[in-house]
Amino acid sequence: MPSKVYYMNDRASGLRESTPMKALKLCRDAGIENFIKPGDKVCFKVHMGEWGNSLNLRPHWVRVLIDEVKRLGGIPTVMDCNTVPTGNYSGRADKATHLRVASGHGFNEETLGCPVDIADGDYGLDDVKVQVPHGVFLDHTWMGKKYTEFDKFIVVSHFKGHSQGVYGGAIKNMGIGMGSKHGKIATHFYAHPERGLPRPDSFHPDRAKECAKAVGIARLPTGNVLIPAKEGEMTLLDQWMECCPNHCFTRDENDNVTWDRTNCNYCMLCHCTLGQFSGITTMHESLPALWPTLIADAATGYVNACGKDNFLFVNYCFDVTPICDCAQFHDRPMIPNLGTFVSYDPVAVDMACLEACEAASIVPGSKAEDFGFADPNTDRFTNCSSPNKVSQWCQINSAVFNGLGSSEYELIESVPGPEVDYWCKPYTPENTWYMVNRDAFAHQNFEYDKFYLDEQQLSNEELFKRPSGMVGDIIPIDQVK
Repeated sequence: MPSKVYYMNDRASGLRESTPMKALKLCRDAGIENFIKPGDKVCFKVHMGEWGNSLNLRPHWVRVLIDEVKRLGGIPTVMDCNTVPTGNYSGRADKATHLRVASGHGFNEETLGCPVDIADGDYGLDDVKVQVPHGVFLDHTWMGKKYTEFDKFIVVSHFKGHSQGVYGGAIKNMGIGMGSKHGKIATHFYAHPERGLPRPDSFHPDRAKECAKAVGIARLPTGNVLIPAKEGEMTLLDQWMECCPNHCFTRDENDNVTWDRTNCNYCMLCHCTLGQFSGITTMHESLPALWPTLIADAATGYVNACGKDNFLFVNYCFDVTPICDCAQFHDRPMIPNLGTFVSYDPVAVDMACLEACEAASIVPGSKAEDFGFADPNTDRFTNCSSPNKVSQWCQINSAVFNGLGSSEYELIESVPGPEVDYWCKPYTPENTWYMVNRDAFAHQNFEYDKFYLDEQQLSNEELFKRPSGMVGDIIPIDQVK
């Protein structure tokens, strides 16, 4: 039986058609008043964006739904988990930094009207083990412990591309975002004995020796190139050896490095902060093809642990960038804004977004055009978001196999609600802005002297003509005198 997906596009001509108000109307169409009961502890699972990224989910898109939950008697909290570090300066790998970055993006109690918290504690180590009842690859994984404290979940996702999931929507928001560090490492198979870091040939001592003479890595279109170190500078090898909390690495006077694995707990700090970028450590080449499926496996484990009937999903299909908000930057969106999608089925809501993205035109000058995938129905995420060209349909097919939901859906196009339903509080038809504030204007001096000129100083012809603009060619910064 197909699942219901409620939808409105991104066009607007008034308050009732604004992006957050459409999401509120769609949730009401989906029956949120029957979903949330008075006293329910409600988790808003969101991704608040990495340091440097500016096209992440907007806090006011979430705030309107928080206010609705409060109106219905629910007790909301905005939640995410910490990340596994993705470089030497990750912005979300510990709770204190994560909350500071989130607040910089507008996600804090003052702006949202409810607490913002991290489900797996200070360093991502507070978790619970959950079973994956019908996984493709995973038997179990680990979830942020605080998720167990909630009655209902509203998963609000920014739909876009993703370098590992191929696309990122509701399933990825849970499959990665609800996992603790332990869970994320398991879900990525980083600790798998044959595909991950524990395998014997994952460590490259010759590359480590090369990094003893480098201070950084230049990321060029042709690949990563080591930047030579000057005397006295901290080298990449110095940095990499400092990553290990268990001091598993030793080096001799000739920069030969050995790894004592007997004391290694595969926390992945060495790989995730620097090893993978420098080439000192590598995963098996087959691993990227598994990630979308592993994400779906993990998402199913988390949903089953929290109760499958306790989830509502809101996908904002805006700013559809090639890769995820986990990155410290964003590229130009590939696809124009398409609208908002709401469902109780995470597979159906993601499938609806995928098909809408496949049917749409592309943004000129975007990665989709650069790579030759401007035509509709060309698997754009497969070809533009995944470095390994992994199919964008893997995550959906794996989720269906897991029993997480259905790829078949009915798309229900909604209409905006009455504008008065969305007025800025405390104003109502019986309590308008003028009624509340008009006394402030009583007996004020609104007398005007002659503040205008008698004649228009520029003709309409002069006002309407196009001015002169750029002179000559674009000048590279290194050629400016």
